[in-house]
Amino acid sequence: MLRKIVQKISIFINDKPLPPVRDDELRLIDELKDSFSKLSLPEKTTGLHSEMQWFQNMKRLKELVLTGNPREFLRWDVIKKTMFVASAKYIPVELKYLKERENWVTRWESAINESCAGHPPPYAFYPKSSGNLIHQAYHLAVFEANTEENVLDIDLVVEFGGGYGSMCRLFFNLGYKGKYIIYDLEPFSFLQKFYLKLINIPVLTTENFKSSEKGVLLLSDLLQLENALDGVNKFRAMFLATWSISETPLDIRRSFTPLISEFGSYLIAYQDTFGEVNNIEYFDEWKKRRSDINWVNYPIEQISGSSYLIGKAL
Repeated sequence: MLRKIVQKISIFINDKPLPPVRDDELRLIDELKDSFSKLSLPEKTTGLHSEMQWFQNMKRLKELVLTGNPREFLRWDVIKKTMFVASAKYIPVELKYLKERENWVTRWESAINESCAGHPPPYAFYPKSSGNLIHQAYHLAVFEANTEENVLDIDLVVEFGGGYGSMCRLFFNLGYKGKYIIYDLEPFSFLQKFYLKLINIPVLTTENFKSSEKGVLLLSDLLQLENALDGVNKFRAMFLATWSISETPLDIRRSFTPLISEFGSYLIAYQDTFGEVNNIEYFDEWKKRRSDINWVNYPIEQISGSSYLIGKAL
């Protein structure tokens, strides 16, 4: 009870109003609304639990973009339900882990300073950040601890299901100098474009991706992803999916996974089961296909029913 009272008081004190809207924000909001106004969503799904759930999420997101205030999108119900961790019980564990890293002061402390873009609720017990950003930093710190690889040494990151772009933002907060691809459903690609441009992260096009040294490419088409990956050094590429590919129907996974099957690094967090899919069995088979990868697979103690699969080429 006392913790909840302290939490409410902290949020009341630290939850600042947004600054006045800028002209560039207004242009990005108009661009976002225009993209969603032209968006056609499928009328039917296959009936699978995982597909029906994401269809409803897309439908709700479109409704909120067209009728709500995108400056406040991180407070929308569909965002909080699917891609923004606010004050979950496991955040204190993860923040403690980060603070105990020897590079907390020189690296993680500044990297998790939250932006006002989207108006994220502050984390009550560390209001300079949000629960969501702390959660994502924890994933990267765990990856580095298990692989002894600095994520900044990776040339290309491919993230499956990138939420609103926050993990991508964290890479650039850390000083990432490479390329980043987010593969997602089209409505979420629109949202990612809005957010990343809002915080001045370079968003690339399919035309300038290969000639650019740094930036983010947002894709929802498998052929475009295949073309973008053509000729890249896959040994120096990382595949990243936190509770995303494990929420995806198996037929979509089968189409996607061959494109990242030869990567040198993997960071995956997954639910043990999701709808009709047994993910423990699924990722056991995944590991068997790459004997040249040093796999680390274990339950996430603070999140019941979820596990990490982390790998790095030998």
